[in-house]
Amino acid sequence: MRTSAEHGTRERILEVAEASLAECGYHGTRLHRIAERVGIQKASLFHYFPSKEDLYRAVLDEELDETEQTVRQVLDSDGSPADKIRLLIEAYVEMVARHPDRAKILLRQSLGDAPVSYPQPPDGQRVLTAVVTFISEGQRANQFAAIDPVALVLDVVGMVAFFFTSAHVLAPAWCGAPGNPTVVERVKQHVVEVVRRCLSIGEVPTLAAPKAAIG
Repeated sequence: MRTSAEHGTRERILEVAEASLAECGYHGTRLHRIAERVGIQKASLFHYFPSKEDLYRAVLDEELDETEQTVRQVLDSDGSPADKIRLLIEAYVEMVARHPDRAKILLRQSLGDAPVSYPQPPDGQRVLTAVVTFISEGQRANQFAAIDPVALVLDVVGMVAFFFTSAHVLAPAWCGAPGNPTVVERVKQHVVEVVRRCLSIGEVPTLAAPKAAIG
């Protein structure tokens, strides 16, 4: 069992590692520099994470755990399907705004900057499946318009990631500082409106929902 001090050190290592992986990538991250920033010896770091790959996995697992918990809380709450779509988007935007480095790590991973042996995490697939299933059920109940639910979820993930990693470079007047509360609210409203239009929320969809295909 870890002591409170050990737990605090582990959390600090994860925090520093997250920033380093976002800035330098997996291959550019150096464990001795993480240890220096945390204030421990490199050998002590191995007490918590036996290798850089283990540390990388722990950083992503923390992100996936928070994402899954957020999704489950919204899907299990009371409210209409339209309300849940809005709450899912707002919660996801807030989460990415709090941890923009995680979005950068995801982008780097998509470009191959990850351990060679790192597989697609099953938790990520489980979260995607939960949201896609929810949208598909809403389509079958004629609550949402016919649109590929997998593509829609991936669109949202990509759109939100871009807003908090790159959009301020291309359109600084629109975005401002990515963590600014006004910007976060603006992104929420925009993404909610895009998805509302895609799903024809508030209108009467007439087409049969397409079959979702995951994996």
